[in-house]
Amino acid sequence: MSTQLVFATPKPTWKYLGFALLFLLLCPLLCVSPAQARGLEEIRESGELRACIVPVTPAYATFADPACLENCLVSGPVPRVVEAVAAALGPDVRPVFHRLEWDEQFHNAEGRTVLKDEYTPHHLETGRCDVYPTHLTKNEWRLKKLDFAILFMNRIMVIIDQDRLPEFTSMDDLAGKTAGVALNTSLHTWVLEQNQEAFRDNPIQVLLIDSGAELDSVQSGFVDFTLLDAEVSLWESVNRFQDLNVAFPVGPVDEIGWAFNRRDQDLRDAVQAFFNEQIRTETSTLNSIWKDEYGLTLSQFRILIQATQ
Repeated sequence: MSTQLVFATPKPTWKYLGFALLFLLLCPLLCVSPAQARGLEEIRESGELRACIVPVTPAYATFADPACLENCLVSGPVPRVVEAVAAALGPDVRPVFHRLEWDEQFHNAEGRTVLKDEYTPHHLETGRCDVYPTHLTKNEWRLKKLDFAILFMNRIMVIIDQDRLPEFTSMDDLAGKTAGVALNTSLHTWVLEQNQEAFRDNPIQVLLIDSGAELDSVQSGFVDFTLLDAEVSLWESVNRFQDLNVAFPVGPVDEIGWAFNRRDQDLRDAVQAFFNEQIRTETSTLNSIWKDEYGLTLSQFRILIQATQ
């Protein structure tokens, strides 16, 4: 004869039913992430445009407190344009600035950048950032993760001491010279690529320089030349290094802009429309900011880049 075990189930009480009801009411709040990606309407309703800036160079932005990560006080060309965009999105929208390091812009939920994978970067997915405005180059692997509002076209500029201009008249003059570049930047990559191709027989000598110190190395004569993006070279020549000159451009023409969550098409479109409208008027807010910061309006800068092609 088998023995059957029977487990008694306690009868529910009002106390237990009360806890269960409370759990069901709170579950929608407890079971979702504390922040989510935000579209244009959410930004307008919150009154905040969350811009995550990378302090690569003062030609982009300068943080009042270099250690600040959240709700930071930031100055420079990029935050000025963010302020103008925020005002255009709505009269009650204000910019909120957070700080990221460069690679953090592309991190997945595990804190890694995986070039071949398609995903939404973590800081955009969680809603910590609505936009990455630090002049990102649009390229194939980034399009797997981001959408872009294009601000301008760009080229790499060869920067030298103005007294050495006669020595640098074309790309061929770079052969055998010493270049000061920061490790693993696109500029460093360009030099390495040329040494495998155009300068295989007389390669450029590469001297790795701390990021931000490249122009000092040229001015001191420590290296023969360095490379900068066009708008950075303009800002530096206006604000800090008047004795340095652009010799000539090299490399392909790239599209540079702001990056967004690919699902935030309405926000991306609104920003692109603002850029396009501002460029058409020489005295617009955007053109005035560029004139102040870079010595040329954005409209003039675009014409300059077109002329180098």
